[in-house]
Amino acid sequence: MNSSEAVLDFRVRPEPERSRGARDAIIDFARRNGVAGDDLAYFATAVGEALANAVEHARAEVPIAVEVRVAADRILALVQDNGVGCETGLVADAELPEPDAERGRGLPIMRRCCHIFAMNSAPGKGTAVVLGRYFRSAENSTAA
Repeated sequence: MNSSEAVLDFRVRPEPERSRGARDAIIDFARRNGVAGDDLAYFATAVGEALANAVEHARAEVPIAVEVRVAADRILALVQDNGVGCETGLVADAELPEPDAERGRGLPIMRRCCHIFAMNSAPGKGTAVVLGRYFRSAENSTAA
């Protein structure tokens, strides 16, 4: 770990009612470490989608691991579940669905909100999503 990074590391039970508290903890941590403006808004949206996907699709009782790191030039998150997983080739090029579709927006939203996006998943092994933004707004010039 780089000594100039601030780190938040926690586990959250895979229950829908826990997602908001986890997202709020991430936002609070990011704010305390100088993340603001569009960078915070886009990052929070992406992490919220990653948490929602982990809760909904993992179908596991094991807590979801969340790690967030703030450095001078970026914020990164790892959201990892130990659920059913999927073939990542099936979602590699996910596009936004039709406007009237009820599902399928999570991955495209995460990609559009982040400069850094990676997903690793395998059937029976769970899913890990890495999300990140390089700071672009002047408001973040004091980030840790």
